[in-house]
Formats: sequence, C-alpha cells, structure tokens
Amino acid sequence: MGTQEHQIDSILARKSTLIEKVRIFIFGEEEPDKYTQASFYLGFILWIIFFIWSCASYLAISFRTMILEQKGISVEKIILERGEKLGFEGSEFLDRLLTFHSISIICWIAVLIGLILLWRKDVRFVWFLFGGTVFHFGMMLFYLNFSYFQDDTTLFDKIALLTFLSNAGMYLFMLRKEKSGGSLSFFEEEENEE
Repeated sequence: MGTQEHQIDSILARKSTLIEKVRIFIFGEEEPDKYTQASFYLGFILWIIFFIWSCASYLAISFRTMILEQKGISVEKIILERGEKLGFEGSEFLDRLLTFHSISIICWIAVLIGLILLWRKDVRFVWFLFGGTVFHFGMMLFYLNFSYFQDDTTLFDKIALLTFLSNAGMYLFMLRKEKSGGSLSFFEEEENEE
C-alpha cells in the first residue's frame, strides 16, 4: 500500500508542477497591481459569458438534427422563421449564423490572448482585445444585419459589450499614463502628498 500511495503522490506532484509551469508561462511570475487585476477579472467574466454563448450557439446550430431527433425541437425551423423576419431568404440566415458563431469563437480566443497580455501589462493587449471584439461586433452589424443587432441582441449583451470595451479603453489610458512615468492610480496626487 505504501508504494502505491507514494506513486499517487508523485503523479500529483508532477501534475501540480506542470500546472504551475503553465500558469507562469501564461500569466508570468509577478502578480500585477490591484487595478490591473480588477480590469482583468471584469473582462474575464464578460469574456466567459460571450465565449460560452458563442460555443453553445454554434453547437446548437451544428447539431440541430440531433436536437430534433432527441428533443423534438426544430432548431432549423426556428432559425429559418427568424431569418425571414429579418429579411433573409431561404437558408441564408442559417448559414450566416453558423459562420458568425464559428468566427466569433475565434474572435473570443483572440480577446482571451488580449486579456492575458492585459494581465502582464503589455500594451499590445489592445490589438487582440479590441481587434477581436470589434470584428465580432462588425460581423454582427454587417454580416448578419443591423436588424439582428437591434432586435436579437439583448440589452444585457449590449451593455456588457460596452462595459467590456470601456473597461479596456480606460485601462489602456491608465497603462499608457503609467508607462510615461505616471501612476496607474486614479488618486496619484493624494498618494504623493502622503
């Protein structure tokens, strides 16, 4: 029994060491300041919501025949009817929606890279974070259409997207201020007086 427990402990130790190495590779060895952490966590929570929604939507559309067979819900019929109301013909909306969600998944992976760079206080985060978000938003407006954005995008999604971009924009402003010799704090003058 002792050797088996020793083997299990050895395997767990190697796994925890590997996880630690991956964590350091992704996030770096130093923990950033509280403002950077708050910006990262807010962005990460919103990122999770959008990423999961894009994945779930893609899977629901991709496995629509299985959903019909298993649950008796015609996802295809629902999407085609909605597409007609939005001005699409035939299965055009279904095809576009599937493409939109597959590209959205790629966009949100790019945004995750941006969030990791934000954690590391690397100004290049802006290219990934804003690039992925703006491309996702642009596809929603121009590839699907404005009616889709207006009617089928919830108020929560619109506010969350605006919050996500505002948070990143404010962080970029503060990070550039810090890189040019300032402070990442809003209360820089008060801190200097003390």
